[in-house]
Amino acid sequence: MVFFLSLRESTRRPGIIEPDILPSSSSQVGLGPRGPKSILASTASSFREYITTWDFSDRPAVLRRLACILALCFHVPLNILSILSHGISVLMFVWILLSLLNLISVAYSLWRLDDMQGQRLFYSKSLNRRHFDCVVLGLLFIYGFSFFIFLFAILGHGKRIALLRVIWPCLVMTDIACFVAGWVATWRDVGAVALG
Repeated sequence: MVFFLSLRESTRRPGIIEPDILPSSSSQVGLGPRGPKSILASTASSFREYITTWDFSDRPAVLRRLACILALCFHVPLNILSILSHGISVLMFVWILLSLLNLISVAYSLWRLDDMQGQRLFYSKSLNRRHFDCVVLGLLFIYGFSFFIFLFAILGHGKRIALLRVIWPCLVMTDIACFVAGWVATWRDVGAVALG
């Protein structure tokens, strides 16, 4: 049986190194550098904290979070419609997998857009929180409009298919824009350094 020991500085006698307790499966302490498993655990922990912690004293932050969650809620039925639009076929598993990846990507991007603070430099243009709020409102408007058109508009079959052919490329471009904006939101904050 192999025992793994980690070392720590003694709290009772400073300067003395002593063995730590044996790491358990629930322990976050590892012997080497942080691996993908610990990064995923910290990401899941911060996402859980993001969902469960609401600061109602900051009204713009609450409205931004509600807009992001509502945009995601509008996006879920659009993903289901995307899967159903391909019909039952051999490739249905592929469409389900791609739709789930799309939903995860949009959810992660909306989380990053809501969580973003400071300024980002994008093609030598400084973007701040207000710019990203406009992106969130645009995403909410496009996803909400598409949701209500697809699910509640009373259209004939031919008109619904024509509308689907027009709006679907717009939704694909909106998903790409959401991903790019969420990616830019994860960049290093340049608000503390002088620009130019």
